[in-house]
Amino acid sequence: MPITDMLMSGVSLMLVGMGIVFTFLLVLVFTMKGMSKLAIFVAERHGSSETQSHHPSTALQGQAGTRGDLIAVISAAVSRYRTTHS
Repeated sequence: MPITDMLMSGVSLMLVGMGIVFTFLLVLVFTMKGMSKLAIFVAERHGSSETQSHHPSTALQGQAGTRGDLIAVISAAVSRYRTTHS
């Protein structure tokens, strides 16, 4: 078998493999987008009690989107770790 035939066979196999992977990734992206839209639809339809139970007054707002209570808990955990392991 001449080298050119082997190279052409390798290139065609590479292109088929890359095409299969690309197709799978496209299907994965569209499936994820569809699942995201479905989750949003279901959450809106059922009232989404999880998101409504979170009141801004229970969490301190420092920077935009930062929860002060979470920062306080993490800071306390780091402080305790440093005092017990030093």
